[in-house]
Amino acid sequence: MDKVDSVKVGIDRIALYTSRYVLHLATLAKIRNIEPDKYHVGLGQHMMSVPPPGEDIVTMAANAARVALRNIDSNDIEMLLFATETGIDQSKSAGIYVHGLLGLPARCRVVELKQACYGGTGAIQLALPYLAQYPNKKVLVIASDIARYGLGTPGESSQGCGAVALILSANPRILAIEPEYGVITENVMDFWRPNYMHEALVDGKYSSKLYLVMLEKSWEQYKAISGRGFADHYYFCYHMPVPRLVEKAHHHLLKLNEQGNVPEDVLATQIHYALEYGRKTGNSYSASLYLGLASLLDRAAEDLTGKRIGFYSYGSGCVAEYFSGVIQSGYRDVLNTEYHTDLFATRTTLSYDEYETFFKFAYAEDGRDQAIPLYDTGFFRLTNLQQHKRIYEKVNVEAMSAQKDKNFSSTIFSKTISSTMQRAKKTVSKERIRIETDNVYQSTAIKVVAPGKLILSGEHAVVYGKPALAMAVNRYVTATVSRETVPQVLFDLSDLSHHSRLSVDAIHRLKDKIKQKYYRFISGDYSIRDVLQKPFELAQFAMGILAESLNLTLPHGVKIHVQSDLPIGCGMGSSAATIVSVMQAISNYMQLPISQNKLFRLALEAENMQHGHSSGLDLRVALGGGCLYMKEQAVEVRPIPALPMYLVNTGVPVTTTGQCVENVASHFTSSQLGDDFAAVTNAMDAALQQQSWRNMHEAIRQNHRLLVCIGVVPEKVQTFISQIEVTGGAAKICGAGAIAGVGAGAVLVVSDDKHVVTALTRRFGYHVIPISGESRGVHAA
Repeated sequence: MDKVDSVKVGIDRIALYTSRYVLHLATLAKIRNIEPDKYHVGLGQHMMSVPPPGEDIVTMAANAARVALRNIDSNDIEMLLFATETGIDQSKSAGIYVHGLLGLPARCRVVELKQACYGGTGAIQLALPYLAQYPNKKVLVIASDIARYGLGTPGESSQGCGAVALILSANPRILAIEPEYGVITENVMDFWRPNYMHEALVDGKYSSKLYLVMLEKSWEQYKAISGRGFADHYYFCYHMPVPRLVEKAHHHLLKLNEQGNVPEDVLATQIHYALEYGRKTGNSYSASLYLGLASLLDRAAEDLTGKRIGFYSYGSGCVAEYFSGVIQSGYRDVLNTEYHTDLFATRTTLSYDEYETFFKFAYAEDGRDQAIPLYDTGFFRLTNLQQHKRIYEKVNVEAMSAQKDKNFSSTIFSKTISSTMQRAKKTVSKERIRIETDNVYQSTAIKVVAPGKLILSGEHAVVYGKPALAMAVNRYVTATVSRETVPQVLFDLSDLSHHSRLSVDAIHRLKDKIKQKYYRFISGDYSIRDVLQKPFELAQFAMGILAESLNLTLPHGVKIHVQSDLPIGCGMGSSAATIVSVMQAISNYMQLPISQNKLFRLALEAENMQHGHSSGLDLRVALGGGCLYMKEQAVEVRPIPALPMYLVNTGVPVTTTGQCVENVASHFTSSQLGDDFAAVTNAMDAALQQQSWRNMHEAIRQNHRLLVCIGVVPEKVQTFISQIEVTGGAAKICGAGAIAGVGAGAVLVVSDDKHVVTALTRRFGYHVIPISGESRGVHAA
């Protein structure tokens, strides 16, 4: 392949724009009577941008280009290439409207390019030889599109919109595009939109298959020409119809290159930074590949200087290309990360009815005059249609204020116009789009504690609807949430020696991944131990489902510090206390009140990831404190036992709670065993209410014998408990126990003789702690 010149050419500036309005797919799922996970997990998508009336490919393009052109001499722009498949005119380029709105020089070529989602890449490749020949000039490439499929259609959840503006130049400051590429063209019908239709037609399965086939063909050609292999690329950007297809494509590329042993965290790094923005916008057709590049540049924590990025561009119909570029030194100095962060953090969330109102708005097609309602469209808007002509204007602060009075009854307008005005006023003086939302969050750290628990009777049997007794104890998990400057979540889990930073999008991906593995557990493909790979993932999952439920966005970062004086994995409810304290602390910090019932539902979903099928008893205790009697989710408060109690830690079990629950399930196929557990629990409950400590001792001993019968009390622990009983005391395990090894976690000992308990625990090599009940559940410290 001939190389036009040795001069570096590529991307000097990059900026994106998307609609100021967003629909959460959980909202759409509820209306369509679909499980949200079909979108969140099946597509990997959580939101989609929805353009209001007055927003189209021109206004989006102008908004993106306006930011990209900052500190650029517009006289150097001699070419504007506008890529779109959402054309507004069969003759006139959308780029000419943008040229006028931005005040670009008259000496400037303007051309609109179309080849489905490939158009942006085509524009770049056409511009590079020009820049090599004229290195003192610059080219503005804009990709702008609106993905639209129709209400209630299979493609509805993969709609979206967005624009990316790229300043291309010689000696670029962001990405030098390498001259080698692989390109394939074939005439197929996987996706198309005839002139007489407003929504695209698509053969989804066929198109997804072609996407993978063309990836293979273009990659092999690129590899042969460039001499580079998979390992020569650090990160990968793909055209993104939906995130799940990108993940599938990357695994396909790994398989093609015999990269099957790449660790999961490395795979996540290779592609997931590039998917974060797309998960928030939905499909943006020709812009989506470069939306991914902007996302990678903004969200990757490490310095990308010198790293080679692989790019896969696919346009239905079809053209596919694989090429690469190298990140340049100092690239961060010219990024628009702060602007992009604000852009996403300040969008208005739509209800379903508002979304449908936007979707059903129709532009006049018969030549009549039509005034377009005023909504937030950034700094440019389509104001009128007059005699088949589109009239655009720059947004004027005074005009918007006057229109506000006229449109005050509009629900959507009244929700957003105030923020639009603030943003416009600030931009006049600062030349940037920013809304200060930080003041709605706490400036000081928020600390929340949740108690651990001991099950007095009914462990394991409670999973099968039998009664159980449990009490909160004076040992706690403490979650502290404070502000971080980087817009990510810092997990500081000191007891697990874990420290990591994740964006909200990365947390959503982790949550979806864990859910997928849980579904595999439910179907029998996985053990419960396969669901959470590491203990710290529990807190991250809890954060993920809470963020999803509350529609959280973070204009700044937060630090979640978790510290516990509960022994982990010993049956004292450390997982429940961790989940509840983290969720409550985040809710308090964000000043987003959450009811106890909702908190319980979310926490139960999280605890199922740890234990498989949680009864919810641990969570009830962590939430409410005190002593509780629970049968089939009905909860009654009991007095905290006034007994001399000791917690003996016999060692962390080598098996998890979930494994124990799985293993003992066969014992409960007989109703007799469940009835025996219920009888002991009810006897203990009666003794507790009557304050008959003799009967309480006897019930504890009977409970211990039942736990031995189901095989969750190791022999060494059995011997210890026997010695306690010989001295007049009573003891039993207070969690799931263990089905292997010598440690069974926490053992409750009730004895009047402290010295005997201390001597026995020392003899067995155990650790003993006096404990008492805790009347309070989760609360601010």
